[in-house]
Amino acid sequence: MALAPKLARTGLEAIGIWVLLLAAGLAAAIALPPFRDPANLANILRQSSVLGLLAIGQTFVIAAGMIDLSVGMIAGLVVVLACLILGGDPSLTLAVVPLMLVLGAAIGMVNGTLVNRLNLHPLILTFGMLSILQGVIFTITDRSVGQASPVLQALANDDIAGIPISAVLLLLLTVLAQTVFAHSRFGYHLVAAGGNAESARRAGVNVAAVRLFSFVISGAFAALAGLLLAGRLGTGYPLAGSGLELDSIVAVVLGGTALAGGRGSVVRSIGGVLALALISNVLNLLAVSAFVQMFIKGMIVVAAILLNQPRRVEA
Repeated sequence: MALAPKLARTGLEAIGIWVLLLAAGLAAAIALPPFRDPANLANILRQSSVLGLLAIGQTFVIAAGMIDLSVGMIAGLVVVLACLILGGDPSLTLAVVPLMLVLGAAIGMVNGTLVNRLNLHPLILTFGMLSILQGVIFTITDRSVGQASPVLQALANDDIAGIPISAVLLLLLTVLAQTVFAHSRFGYHLVAAGGNAESARRAGVNVAAVRLFSFVISGAFAALAGLLLAGRLGTGYPLAGSGLELDSIVAVVLGGTALAGGRGSVVRSIGGVLALALISNVLNLLAVSAFVQMFIKGMIVVAAILLNQPRRVEA
């Protein structure tokens, strides 16, 4: 008797973010003519790309029952280092891009290893990593340095037939990540470890390895987001990554991934990113102050968490 309500609730959770996105988009299109401008819509997609990459990695970590507060500073460190090394030289791009991805993955590996070895709560550990990386950034520089290469700037800012290249990149990586998350052995083990780590261990899942690789994925995607952000900014701004870690968590939770782990979807996390970008764009068009926008974002977080709380279903 409880199966039908459970299936109905699962279906609502799966489409909820898309209903929100559609409703908000239609309301904005009707009430605000500037919102309908193709250039504005392309700008929403372009602005979503950096946060979308962060949200992909964050989805893996949160679904595994962890959380990663260091992703914003990983992206920020990559912005500074990439621009500092490149200095606008396009010939260095092919060397710098993999170097930054390895750096991000290595930081993620440190996070995962320490979580496993020291048995520390990931919230505390990754907050510590956030502080360490922030210190490293400001040790390197306290002002904008270097310059992104033309290739990175084109990737972040140019369009193909009116569609931002960065949005196409995000789409391709979303499809790849969702395939791994939902249709691979690693993805199944990830969700199992996030749902009930002890039961997963008894079933033969290497929970420590799953957690480690989820952090590695998160770090690599944060580095990729940093490269894209460097292209958008054009220079190594030391505060580039500030606040992005919280935005990525908001987007993932808004997309229906349970903060306790064991449930999630990369595609719906991207839906959460688009919803946040759309709401932010509308508030900017309405000239709403940044402080009010922070309040609204906080309310969205609270509402999303409350809606994602497990509900009891009577037998």
